Amino acid sequence: MNNQRNIIKIGFMFTITFLILSGCKRINIIDQLQIVTILGFSKEDDKYIGTALYTDYTEQKQGKVHTLQGEASTVELVLDDINSQSEKPIHIGKLMLLIVSEDIAKEDMSDIVKTICRDPLVGTNLIVAVSEIPPKEILNKIKEEGKGYLPALIEQNFISKNIPISNLHIFLFNYYGKGRDIAVPYLKLNQKGKVEINEYAVFKREKLGLILNEKEMVLYNILQDKSIGGQVAVNVRKDQFEDLAVLTILSGKIIESVSNPNTLPRISYNITLNGMVRDYPKWLDMRKKENNLLLDRQLEKRLKEDLKHLLLKFQEHNVDPLGVGDFIRAHSEEWNEEQFYETIYPTITFNVDINVVLSKSGIKQ
Repeated sequence: MNNQRNIIKIGFMFTITFLILSGCKRINIIDQLQIVTILGFSKEDDKYIGTALYTDYTEQKQGKVHTLQGEASTVELVLDDINSQSEKPIHIGKLMLLIVSEDIAKEDMSDIVKTICRDPLVGTNLIVAVSEIPPKEILNKIKEEGKGYLPALIEQNFISKNIPISNLHIFLFNYYGKGRDIAVPYLKLNQKGKVEINEYAVFKREKLGLILNEKEMVLYNILQDKSIGGQVAVNVRKDQFEDLAVLTILSGKIIESVSNPNTLPRISYNITLNGMVRDYPKWLDMRKKENNLLLDRQLEKRLKEDLKHLLLKFQEHNVDPLGVGDFIRAHSEEWNEEQFYETIYPTITFNVDINVVLSKSGIKQ
């Protein structure tokens, strides 16, 4: 009997505890919030201009996409200004894309990082990007495409390995980590008014330091060694002929090493790329083994030159999106970030060895 009573008491206490805890849970109903999916910031006359893209899920609106715009001296006050114009509370917990205009990126984006990127409500799948024009112009262009169009466009390019992978986790790791700099997608509108992503923005701490073109972006993706892929055009020559061949990189592997880390560092990249040539000159008969060998050698030679040129370009602009400083720090007894980038980073010697393994060649139509 006593055991039965104890069981009843325990069950009663468990039920009460469950009810109390469930009552403490904050519940947000979707049609009672303005859920912002894309947020963009530019600057005019020392004031931040914020544009929020959200979807109205009420019965009357049925998921129609809208924008709201705020203006203030700080990012936090911009959000307050946007919120004051909304009939429902603004919610950024489902934010998918944060766009920063090039003018802010060149000046300082620390206020945006502090306010938005460190917000505990924001998920790590958030993508940060820089835009050539004010984000409000991009968001007004894509309103008819729907809330998920632009994030899906970027995500598709990540999956296709056309651009280096980036998300909030990677962004904050590089932003706060020692011996490394951030790099994010660079958005532009083409002549048809469509958003395109064929460049990449590289920072030096909080400020934009360099914009990579389409080819440099693919080379950076190779050196980053996170999701090696993409397509790169390379000049090939035979006798008096010269034309482009397009290498499609399917996968790859990099072994990175350093010698003399404390004095005159020398970093070596041993790269293996697996790919196929889909497009090549008509005068290069790929049925002949000698032409396959010629193409393979020239691809390796050109890629080696281009990769080394990119490494030297990073060095020249004193940006470190590859985390070279962090890599050397791991092999050094003493390491000081400021001293490293002032005196050591400009003197580093880079060596690139590359092996291209062609699985098959395409046929040019």
